[in-house]
Amino acid sequence: MTLRSRLGVLQLPVAGVGVALLGSAVVRYATLPPSPPGSDGFVEGLALLFLYVVALVGLTTTALGLAIPPGDNVGVRFSRRQRGLFVASAAAAVGSVLAPLFALPVLAAPGVSPDASVSAVVWLWLGLLAAAVLALAAGLGWRALEAVADRFERAS
Repeated sequence: MTLRSRLGVLQLPVAGVGVALLGSAVVRYATLPPSPPGSDGFVEGLALLFLYVVALVGLTTTALGLAIPPGDNVGVRFSRRQRGLFVASAAAAVGSVLAPLFALPVLAAPGVSPDASVSAVVWLWLGLLAAAVLALAAGLGWRALEAVADRFERAS
């Protein structure tokens, strides 16, 4: 058994852990009770921050798990470009956290409006997060369409 086939066995379990983390964060968010009247919302905000971190770790783990090449007769065979999309998705997810941290000091330079710098950082964060989700969805959709096309080709 080669090293590649040994590592390929991990493709679906790693991606499954990521999907479980992502799904649990979404379910917990959907069932999060609202803040009681008269509270400042600190606890709700802290819970949302924690759920965001869990969802981000789940997204990154799913993308990196799917980027693992499959083993012998185990896993899903993605093309090199599809795996590249998954790596780009993970990089954009990590970048959505790191890029605003590095961009904020640059944008907070003298002469730059504080509102404009905060707005630019928020757009950078949301843009990279959207790129991560879209790259993951594009890779999975591409592979799904290939599977459907192969199925129709075999049927005819």
